[in-house]
Amino acid sequence: MAFAEGPAVRVNTGVRIGNLMERDALKVKLGNGIEVSGLVEVRLDPRRLEAGVLNCISHAHSDHLPSSMKTNKAIASAVTLRCASARVKKHIEPERSEHIEMLNAGHMAGSTMFLVDGGERLLYTGDMSPRDRFGMEGARPVKVDTLIIEATYGQREYVFPPCEEMAGVMRDWIEDSMHQGYSVALFTYPLGKSQRLLKMLEDMQPYLHEQVLEATRLVEEAEGGLCYRDCAEHDHRHPSVMICPMNGRSSISFERWCKANDGKVRTAAVSGWAVNRWYARRMGVSEGFAISDHADYHDLLGFAKACEPKRILIVHGSGEDLIEDLRKEGFEARNLVRGQHALSDF
Repeated sequence: MAFAEGPAVRVNTGVRIGNLMERDALKVKLGNGIEVSGLVEVRLDPRRLEAGVLNCISHAHSDHLPSSMKTNKAIASAVTLRCASARVKKHIEPERSEHIEMLNAGHMAGSTMFLVDGGERLLYTGDMSPRDRFGMEGARPVKVDTLIIEATYGQREYVFPPCEEMAGVMRDWIEDSMHQGYSVALFTYPLGKSQRLLKMLEDMQPYLHEQVLEATRLVEEAEGGLCYRDCAEHDHRHPSVMICPMNGRSSISFERWCKANDGKVRTAAVSGWAVNRWYARRMGVSEGFAISDHADYHDLLGFAKACEPKRILIVHGSGEDLIEDLRKEGFEARNLVRGQHALSDF
């Protein structure tokens, strides 16, 4: 395999039959998303949907969605296509290829990893989590030649508690707050984490900020039923729980909800970054709870090793610690960055 930012260097690994090379190795470079070339031309989480290639969208978070389109076709799950179309305000139609298999990424509803078979097997995880949690089945490793894995939490300090344990701590804090007459606002991502919180707290029937409500309705069918209430119908007679977007503190809905609760509101942010003690203070909230839809450091290491790849490419984060520990295990691991033209350039 070769990696490039400009014209990629071809590395042939196929079996020669007569004068023909049966298959060439895949080539990878950063460009329009992650560009994979060889037997197939693939764009993984591209910033623009290109005509004449296979465009793959791993999930519907904004940093993985296209901002422009030369075609309206993409390989993605039905849930991702529905959410992506709503978020980019353009209809995206499904496309399929015999060379690309979609596998569950365990990140959010509809999230997929892409297994590309183009002479050699390449797995792109996108954002992923191997943990089963609150109605979400985790990603499962597969044997591949090349693994392209995210490293959002690719530093040794990011080790999350067991999900059920942290959920218990959060519930205790919420219940204590409510018994003291306080309502609770949980700040998190509208699409993905909010639905996990709904599964965790379904007996409390949380109110949803309008941004969270809109996102939830897009994936509700795939989530298999969720218990919630619209914040516009808030009953201020009793303490309650509200799920808000990260930027929801300045919204009219949140201000009205706080006013209806006579200002007796406690706040918390729910994110893997809450492993850091400074996170709650930086977010301006009372508490932080380290519940994530991503893999933590040990998850990344374990998943990568279980795939038994010949080479590992790290994307979407800081992966120096991860690379060091993978190399100690005997793996060829590299950051995938711009300006690299071949393996000898690393």
